[in-house]
Amino acid sequence: GRDGRFRKGKIITVHSKPLVEPGAQAITTFDGYYIDSVKVEGRHVTRNNSTSAVLIFTRLVQNGKLTKPNGNFIVWNAEHTQTQVAGLGTPRFPKDDAWTTTGGARGENKFGNRSVNWTRTIINPLHKAAACRWIDKGLVKITRNEKSAVLDFGDGTCDNKATITVNGITKDIRL
Repeated sequence: GRDGRFRKGKIITVHSKPLVEPGAQAITTFDGYYIDSVKVEGRHVTRNNSTSAVLIFTRLVQNGKLTKPNGNFIVWNAEHTQTQVAGLGTPRFPKDDAWTTTGGARGENKFGNRSVNWTRTIINPLHKAAACRWIDKGLVKITRNEKSAVLDFGDGTCDNKATITVNGITKDIRL
């Protein structure tokens, strides 16, 4: 590919109807698919749950798995719902759009004899405006092997700043 990665196998996506139509869904599966030497597996589902008043899309990852030749792997399941919260009245002008994301994911990373179980739960919806490069609001709780952290994207100000809190200690980070 243009990015220098070698790909082989098939990515198969089946659409029930055009994804822009409410009620539509697209299901993607992988058949012998590899990126370089990493095997890609699982099922990805995108559903259009929109109403006449608001655009809503749900994305599922079911038994997603990336496996390296040495047996190390990452396996996960996820469900995220994106809802358009601004710009609905100007469909041909996407620069005023904004979306929120809710949901979470869970999985396991295996490296040699070590295994890390993790979860990621969106506590307060993530907010992303088209006019801003970064997520500007929302809280995510991240847990790895029973240790938790909270990632706070801020108050809605468009910047590359966030905070992470672990064991009551908060640090500023750059996105």
